Amino acid sequence: MDETIKLLREQAVLCAHLPELLDELITVMKNNSPEVQEPIRKIEDTVRDLSANEKKTREFLTRVNAASFTEFLATQEKNIQRDVAEKLLNKAAKAQLKIKEQSEQLKILLQRGKDYVEFNLNILAHISASDTYGAAAQRDSQRSRRMFEANI
Repeated sequence: MDETIKLLREQAVLCAHLPELLDELITVMKNNSPEVQEPIRKIEDTVRDLSANEKKTREFLTRVNAASFTEFLATQEKNIQRDVAEKLLNKAAKAQLKIKEQSEQLKILLQRGKDYVEFNLNILAHISASDTYGAAAQRDSQRSRRMFEANI
């Protein structure tokens, strides 16, 4: 049971730290700051540690013939250690939900950034607009691509 608590504590700490780092990255992205490398490096380090913890967890669960910590804890007798392990498991689950929400926010921010870059590349490349976007296409244009085409 001590090994269970140790693994769950490590997982809970890492999962609780990751939302802070993701908040930092979201703030940097919202401010259009070029300083994204440091938050990303910190996130990568934390995710690497979380992967190592996941590997240890899988090895432990294989050893005890359980599919998950929930299943393993259900087979244990009720005591203080089991309560601590359940609280740590719940804490990690809540942090993982927050991470999922933040990753959705990051996807939206990345899509907006991608759209912004595509738009500006089209402007810089003098891509003609088509009827689809309201302006008539130039008949004498040498370009075969349309404005906002994904592959420039």
